[in-house]
Formats: sequence, structure tokens, C-alpha cells
Amino acid sequence: MEKKLVRKEILNMRNNMSNEKRILKDKLIYNLFINSDLYKKAKDIFIYVSFGSEVSTHEIINKALRDKKNIYVPKTDINKKEMIAVKIHSFTELNVDNYGILEPISVDKEKIASDFDTIVMPGVAFDKEGNRIGYGGGYYDKYLEKNIFKAKKIALAYEEQILEKIETDYHDIEVDFIINTEKIIKTYWK
Repeated sequence: MEKKLVRKEILNMRNNMSNEKRILKDKLIYNLFINSDLYKKAKDIFIYVSFGSEVSTHEIINKALRDKKNIYVPKTDINKKEMIAVKIHSFTELNVDNYGILEPISVDKEKIASDFDTIVMPGVAFDKEGNRIGYGGGYYDKYLEKNIFKAKKIALAYEEQILEKIETDYHDIEVDFIINTEKIIKTYWK
């Protein structure tokens, strides 16, 4: 199925999920992640700040901050279609951008990083090979292409977002793990 169609169908499904169902699924994904070695061994985590119908990351971020992990979140430049990773210590350091997404208010050079052991990436759809369809902006693909990481790339996804096979382009960056409500899937793209 074509990427645009997959994106539209999955976003429609996600947007129509009831709040009760979403809260329950988010809690299951949260518990699986924070009790995993992927989380326990992580020291420097670059993680998206969830928005809209995405799997929630707010509790994960708060837990990681309480656990004294270094947390970095994206700050985007819409004009350049680029992003940077900015270290935060609290949600009070975030402000809503023009699209309603929380991102760092200010960017101090000493808070910018490009080396992590864990990256939690957003996405619309995934397959078990680690292929990922994002939102179409290419921010993560460009960022990860420029910055070579040893980091484990993780996706948090509802079961409905995990498809048998999705079409990707040569520049699409794969994930290493997908965490859903039931299990942690180690992808086999390598």
C-alpha cells in the first residue's frame, strides 16, 4: 500500500480511538518500556514529546527525569526542515509551538547533544523488519542520517500501527525495537 494511504488510514484509526482505550494502551506500553533493559540501561535518551493521538511519552519523560537520566527532546526548525536534540530537566522548559507541539523554549548550545544510547522515535506505521512511516516531514530521517549513532532506535506503537509489510524509501531510517501493549519486538532489518 502506498505510504500516503497507509499514513491516512493509520492516523484515522489512531484519531478515532477512545480516550479510555488510549489511556489503557499507553499504560501497558509505558510499563513494558520502563521495566525493560532498554530503559534500565539507558543513560542518555532522545525522545519525542507526544502530541495528539501518538503513544504518550509524557509519563516516560517524567519517570526518566526522576530516575536522573539525561533527557533530550526535539526542537524543530520548520523553515529548514531540521531538528536538534535539546536537554531538558522539566516540562516547564517546554512551550507549545505553532502546531501545538511541546518543544524547548530556549536553546543553549551546552544543552544540544547528538550522541545517545537510546532514541524513542515517533511514527505512524511500522513493520516487523523495522521499517517506519513517519509524518512525511523527514525530520528524523535527516537527523539520523547526519548523526551516526550507536543508539538503539525504539518505536512505541499500538498494535494497529504494526503492519505486515510497508513500503519505504532508501532514506527511511529503520527502528531496532517496537514496543506495543503486549511485547517488545526486536526487528530484523539488519
